[in-house]
Amino acid sequence: MRSSSTRIALATALLTGMAAWPAQAIDIVKTQTTDGLRIEMHVMQAEPFYTADQVKANPELEGMLIVGGAAPLQPDGTPRPNCHLIVHVYDARSNKAITDATVAMKYQPLSADGKPQGAAIRVPVAVMQVIGKGPETTHYGNNVVLPDGTYDVTVTVNGKDTVFHIVVSGDREASGK
Repeated sequence: MRSSSTRIALATALLTGMAAWPAQAIDIVKTQTTDGLRIEMHVMQAEPFYTADQVKANPELEGMLIVGGAAPLQPDGTPRPNCHLIVHVYDARSNKAITDATVAMKYQPLSADGKPQGAAIRVPVAVMQVIGKGPETTHYGNNVVLPDGTYDVTVTVNGKDTVFHIVVSGDREASGK
């Protein structure tokens, strides 16, 4: 089921004749466990962000509640992001969300033969929750521009690096390898 923000963006794209997103929805989920933490990386369609005051004024909003960290890049911002690149951090034993992790992220484009291509791109990490779902949905990341390609995404949680390998394609569903 599409969120209302996705439906609005798709309707706008159809009305204006401009493609807002790739033909297929991006949906990558990758998980790694390290040092007692389960790190779950997601790459999805760009999501709208709202402040607590905006949510209080309009409880019907859907998207992400900003609870800290860097300024979020809105789906209609410049540059226009196409992906929501985030990580959930859980205690591996209790499966409870870690709401106070120190998280840094960057992604590195890779060539066809898997070698780094160009500079790694740092993600300004916002701390967010799903509106109305509370601290158990705390996650870290931001909307980003990910052109079709292959990437290594390095996630640093509390000083420890974890690398995820992903493929993003507008022609088919994105995948993790």
